[in-house]
Amino acid sequence: MKSLDPNEGEGKEILKIVHGSFLKELKTEEKVQDAMARLAAVVKEPGAKLLHIDDCVFLILVRGKTLVEVHTMAIKEDSLALAKSFVKLTKYLKAIGVKLAYTYTNDPKYEIVAKRTKLPFRKQNLQLEDGSQYTAYSVVL
Repeated sequence: MKSLDPNEGEGKEILKIVHGSFLKELKTEEKVQDAMARLAAVVKEPGAKLLHIDDCVFLILVRGKTLVEVHTMAIKEDSLALAKSFVKLTKYLKAIGVKLAYTYTNDPKYEIVAKRTKLPFRKQNLQLEDGSQYTAYSVVL
């Protein structure tokens, strides 16, 4: 992983993508700053990593020896570009020994992304502990 210094190229680009993604979803700068602070705390935890691929930043959370949870931050809505980034992500994850990756979302574009990757995604509905409903996508690598 390259430097996350906000004054350096890679760090600046990552912060730009993360900020833009949060702003698109949360709508106010106050909520964005809150989310950025929570993300900064999560990234400091063992087994958490930010990975910058193309125009996406992936938050990777290790949930088991060969299991990861992935969260995606992107500014652009282009499902084809996002699909290409996901393919690169799965290659990276496979290379580091991950066997199963999953994410969950309510964003309908991920249905299109999953199809465009041509990866064997498995889709299921789930309810989180807080009661919210999501669609989960998992892929065996």
